[in-house]
Amino acid sequence: MLHDAAPDAPVPDVPVRDDLHRRRVAASLAHREADRVPLTMGGPSCSLHRDAHRNLLLELGLSPEHEAPVIDRILQIVEPDPQLLRRFDVDLLWLLPHEPDVEWSDDDRSYKDGFGRSFVHGGGFFNQAAHPLREGTAEELAAYRFPDLSPALVAGLGEKAGRLHESGYGLGIDGPWGIYETASSLRGTEDYLVDLALDPDYARALAERVLEEHHLPLYSLLLGEAGAHAQIVGISDDLGGQQGLIFSPATFRSVFKPLLRRLVDHIHGLTDARVYMHSDGAIFDLIPDLIDAGVEGLNPVQYTARGMELDRLKREFGANLGFFGGTLDNEVLSYGTPEAIRRVVRDNVATLAPGGGFLFASIHNIAPEVPPENVVALFEAGLEFGSDL
Repeated sequence: MLHDAAPDAPVPDVPVRDDLHRRRVAASLAHREADRVPLTMGGPSCSLHRDAHRNLLLELGLSPEHEAPVIDRILQIVEPDPQLLRRFDVDLLWLLPHEPDVEWSDDDRSYKDGFGRSFVHGGGFFNQAAHPLREGTAEELAAYRFPDLSPALVAGLGEKAGRLHESGYGLGIDGPWGIYETASSLRGTEDYLVDLALDPDYARALAERVLEEHHLPLYSLLLGEAGAHAQIVGISDDLGGQQGLIFSPATFRSVFKPLLRRLVDHIHGLTDARVYMHSDGAIFDLIPDLIDAGVEGLNPVQYTARGMELDRLKREFGANLGFFGGTLDNEVLSYGTPEAIRRVVRDNVATLAPGGGFLFASIHNIAPEVPPENVVALFEAGLEFGSDL
């Protein structure tokens, strides 16, 4: 069944020799070069769809050591098999909160979550079909209640973080959808964008409740349980499309930037880890605002979006901002040849790696249709060209 997830995967069996993986990550975060660029796999924006994961294991002639746990029910991405981590010498692993319980339909093809949102399976993923804040009134918002944040969401993550640390891995921790993303999922994207334009007080009130009643307490739970060993904490908000921003810089600065600053400050008060932000699209004009809000790294570095050329990003922001991703456009990964993949990866690593501040990862999660030989080419190129500094 689509919603069945295996128990947590075991920590990869890596001999406790030294902490080379973790030191590579630390060098990158400090904008220094290590023996090679550190590589990460398995996070919320750099994992593999369950079908792509299965195909990759078959391509490499590997038998799964366990059923790969689904770490994101909507995206159907999984925690990578330990054999893949060893095969590609992965340096940084990720911990996420456990998926909360939901109400499934009789045919297991749709569900309703604790926020009151409904999702339906289609195209290999779960797509949102209903939103709880349909009226968009102050009264409806006042009556709305966010789901309880049970300690079960983070149960065992502290122990797992300790075992990963003892095994020499670097560690990233990631949390929920972003403030804008969560607010728009409750209201509906089109309606919330209209709210931002015509009723900004309501839009701001909803975003503030998302921060206060979900994001701040959830990051407190996460980092209280596993933050002691974290090197990166991920936050998220998709602010752009391929050609431009979803809303104006003025709207971001008025509604979301103060909330983002509070979230980053909250995280920095709980851990010494660097805060990296995931945002798709053409967000060049907002990068100075992200830095001003305390963000220390950017993911996925979608270099095919307008104005997001890698050399420009490295030149303008590379002294202060880390880059996590930026390796290969998804179209090339899905439809290019292994030789083309090697050429693009070589050029992009040569742009982002000098002087440190670069974590090698796929741009976005690897989709079901990606040929497994292309996935192999991506990570083997990362290992090869990441060592050629």
